[in-house]
Amino acid sequence: MRDLRSVAIELLKATSLSDGQVFAELDAARYTTVDYYRMACHILFQCKRCGRCCTTGNPIRLRMEDARDMARHLKIPLNRFIKKYANPDPDRPEVLNFKHILPCKFYDARAAGCKIYPVRPWSCRIFPFLGVYGCEERVVVNESCPGSVETMNLLTEALEAAGLELNGCGFVSPEEVRAAKIFLRQALEAL
Repeated sequence: MRDLRSVAIELLKATSLSDGQVFAELDAARYTTVDYYRMACHILFQCKRCGRCCTTGNPIRLRMEDARDMARHLKIPLNRFIKKYANPDPDRPEVLNFKHILPCKFYDARAAGCKIYPVRPWSCRIFPFLGVYGCEERVVVNESCPGSVETMNLLTEALEAAGLELNGCGFVSPEEVRAAKIFLRQALEAL
């Protein structure tokens, strides 16, 4: 697990100014405060390998790049992968859904893990802190995931302590905010 204190401090810095205030680049992805909280959660999350996500998720969504990566990993053509493992999402044509997903075809119950973990779909990568990045709603914690509940409890405590610590430090520069945002964004890219 990463250092809670450091992640909490970076999160507080990152959320002290909006992306628009520190990223001059017009094409820089704009993330919300909630997105940065999700990123911090992902940094701190320690999977307990309970398998609940792999055995209860419905539907498990696939982006086309997920399907390409999984097909390459399985050494089969993309069209064969889609035919065998996926269905188009009727509401979103750019998205696919796994066929016959409960439990996920790639979940190995004996090993309590994913057989394709390095190329697991984005929806699995952002689990258990549900939500679509770029959405300002809230971090949704999947209560059936013991690792996510633990992460939120630890992060909440660390934020309280870090807030007290930062309040005594005074001003946080836009450069420090930008660096904190980049640190958290890199964590998201590494998922």
